[in-house]
Amino acid sequence: MDTTQAIILTVIIVLTIFLAIIGYQLFFVLKELRLTLKKTNRILDDTQDFVTQIKKPIESANSIISAITTGAGIAHFLKKFKEEEKHERREK
Repeated sequence: MDTTQAIILTVIIVLTIFLAIIGYQLFFVLKELRLTLKKTNRILDDTQDFVTQIKKPIESANSIISAITTGAGIAHFLKKFKEEEKHERREK
């Protein structure tokens, strides 16, 4: 065996070992990334549930305020209508 062939064979073996080690480490990095993404997804789901729970009472309050505003508008209209009727009766 020539010295050139021995050097090439040694370099190939060393590179193969390095690539195997890097692949092994990459496996653990990807596994850790997967766990991190699962935890992040769980946090986002919990946040969505929390926001939904907060949103419902706010929407209910908005409906109540809207109903009160509508009722006040109707009351104002009826009051105005009644005043016009009184004014018309006085003129007759």
